[in-house]
Amino acid sequence: MNVEIVNSKDEKAWKELFDSYYGALCNHCFRIVSEKMTVEDIVQDVFVKLWESNVSFANEQALSAYLYKAVTNNALKYLRDMNAEQEKLREWQETEQNMTEDDFSSVVREEVLRKLRELIDLLPEDRRKIILMGMEGMKGEEIAEKLGISINTVKQQKYRAYKFIKERLGDCWTVAAYFFL
Repeated sequence: MNVEIVNSKDEKAWKELFDSYYGALCNHCFRIVSEKMTVEDIVQDVFVKLWESNVSFANEQALSAYLYKAVTNNALKYLRDMNAEQEKLREWQETEQNMTEDDFSSVVREEVLRKLRELIDLLPEDRRKIILMGMEGMKGEEIAEKLGISINTVKQQKYRAYKFIKERLGDCWTVAAYFFL
C-alpha cells in the first residue's frame, strides 16, 4: 500500500486502506468491547476522523500503529463512558429505592413549582403581579387595595391566569392547585 497516496486523501487508496484494515480492526476492537454493532461504529469512526484530519504517515507501519491505537483508545473510551452511565443509573436506582414518600412529594412539588413559575412568567405583568401576591397569601381585597383596582378586576385577572395555567399544566393542574393556589 502506498502511504503517500493515502496521505493525499485519494479515495481509491482510502477504499483499499479500509478494505485492508477494517476486518482486523473490528476483530481487535471486539476483544475489548464485545458488541458487534458498537465495534463497527468505533472502527468506522476512526476511519472518518482520520479522513477529516490532517494527519499524515511516514510509512505503512506508522499508519497501522495509528489505526490500532486509535481503535483501542476509542474502545476504552466507550467502555469508560458506558461504565459511567451504568454507575449513574445504579446510583439513581438506589436513590429511588431509598426515597421516602415525603422525598418523592418534595421532588414532585419542586418540578410543579418550576413549571408553574415558568408559566407565571408568561402572564401579562398585571396578571402576574396579582397571582404572585395571591401566592404570597394576600386576599383578593388586599390585592385590590394595594394595586388600586376593584375586587372584580382581581377576580377576573385571577380567573384568566388560572385558566391559562390550567390549560398548559394539563394533568399537573390538580397538584399545582393543591400546593400553590
